[in-house]
Amino acid sequence: MEILITRTDILDLAKLSESKEFVPVSDIPTPFKTDFDLYFFGKTLTTENDVLCAYPHDIKSWVRFVFNKYS
Repeated sequence: MEILITRTDILDLAKLSESKEFVPVSDIPTPFKTDFDLYFFGKTLTTENDVLCAYPHDIKSWVRFVFNKYS
């Protein structure tokens, strides 16, 4: 299965990896949702203001994983 990844998606991932705050799951670019779900299966997520979020250090690790997978 081939996915269409735009430059904007890559820039969004880079911005997410620099976050020092919780990252809302809804901010994950659509082409990477499946990779996110697979990587975060069994990991701890949290809620902030009733929004499902991931920890910033987990997002940073995931972005590295994604860049390695698609490079």
